[in-house]
Amino acid sequence: MWDELLSGGEAAIERLLGRQEDLTLEFKANDLREPIFLDGSLSPAGKKILAKEASAFSNSAGGVIVFGVDCRSTDGIDQAELLTPISSLARAETSVRDAAAEFLQPRHTGIEVARIPSLADPTSGYIIVRVPRSDRRPHRSEAKGQKEYFKRIGSRSYPMEHYDIEDAFRRTTSPILILDTSFQESMSIGMTEKVFSFQFGLMNEGEVSAKSVSLQIWSLAGEAFGTSHYSTSRNEVSNYRGRQYIGAPSDFVIHPHETRMFHEFQLRLKRNPTSGEVRLGNSLLRSGCIRFCYAIGAENMRVAEQKCVLSDEQLAPLLNAHWG
Repeated sequence: MWDELLSGGEAAIERLLGRQEDLTLEFKANDLREPIFLDGSLSPAGKKILAKEASAFSNSAGGVIVFGVDCRSTDGIDQAELLTPISSLARAETSVRDAAAEFLQPRHTGIEVARIPSLADPTSGYIIVRVPRSDRRPHRSEAKGQKEYFKRIGSRSYPMEHYDIEDAFRRTTSPILILDTSFQESMSIGMTEKVFSFQFGLMNEGEVSAKSVSLQIWSLAGEAFGTSHYSTSRNEVSNYRGRQYIGAPSDFVIHPHETRMFHEFQLRLKRNPTSGEVRLGNSLLRSGCIRFCYAIGAENMRVAEQKCVLSDEQLAPLLNAHWG
């Protein structure tokens, strides 16, 4: 949208009429009761509005703010209804650019500001602000009387709850590792037995690389945790007080938004040729037959104990195995 507005000028702004605000689009118009601009400069209320929306977009998916378009409710739906060009456009653009650099903490250097003149009067027009999702989030509004963090939900910006803020800070200072399990068939033994690799992958949803990665598992149910004789893993494995500790070598790193294979176990399935039943040890192969508790650790990451119970969907590679 940003490039389209820049290249399309006022005609592109006009094409926004009838469009609804959404997760990445916000319209703003001067309200005579509480104007955003006074003599071409942002008013105190305008500074709050800009800082709030810039904080929300920075902390969410990013977005574009369009100043000079009035959004009204029609049949219960908020949509762009009227163009309201801003006077003293060049001065207003400078005011918005200065405020965008000043009213977020930490500063967001990726924000772009541009003016689009009106064809009827080039000294008036529209100001568009592009706020990318920030890698340094969360960003706080520093406008006077509004020292808050905001986030975008749907077409509105809301103050962030304390847990939202804590989570946002955690994502920028520590890895967030998520367990991902999968199965891969290793071999068939006749028509009644199969060997599978039970693989544990780790996905990093944080913004910081994960180092010194470890995994604890305990309360194992289901005979799915045998030692794999074909694994090339260099992990260190030990047992203490009913827990199995698996530690990765020092050069094992999971970068942000990366998933890596961490460890694998071995399991054997046996099929009754008469009834067709498939068993994992003494248990019938079905939802819940494999379950365990676990905790993932990494440098600067808070360890949380969790429970995993594999569903039919997760067991699908085993349930749908071809027996010939």
